[in-house]
Amino acid sequence: MDINEIIKAVEDSEDFKNIDPDHYLVHIFRMMGPDKSEDCQIGYYSKKVDKIIVFDYNEGIIKATPPQEAFKEKNYIAALDLSKVKVSMDDALNTAQQVVKENYPAHLLSKAIVLLQKLPEFGQIWNITVITHTFQVINIKVDAKTGKTIKHSMESLLGWKKEE
Repeated sequence: MDINEIIKAVEDSEDFKNIDPDHYLVHIFRMMGPDKSEDCQIGYYSKKVDKIIVFDYNEGIIKATPPQEAFKEKNYIAALDLSKVKVSMDDALNTAQQVVKENYPAHLLSKAIVLLQKLPEFGQIWNITVITHTFQVINIKVDAKTGKTIKHSMESLLGWKKEE
């Protein structure tokens, strides 16, 4: 999957041309199962209105969602700089699979959530969350420029509870 081609398709779409030009690219999201689809979501944030617009990309068809509240840790969401992304999504996933194989070999992969984003503490990363057949969640952060694994951890999905 070439993210640059997807971004170009989104930014050339009529839906994108109708949004306020102060929006900037903040994430690329993809949930992956065994079907290997090319579907993904591209998020554009506006500091002015403090909202994010997500574009669904599904087999070349692009559809914008209504502006929504942005989940953020600071006062705004940092912009992605695609010129500094040297590691493809496929390469990041290969790195994640290697991390799982070396560090969590007893866990078979079920689904993966892949997110390209810029976080203050890590910079631009491929933030990959893998759900295993044993209900474990493995999170792997891969530097989007170098391909190096920055951090990885595992916790039980069964241990996640909703706070009351």
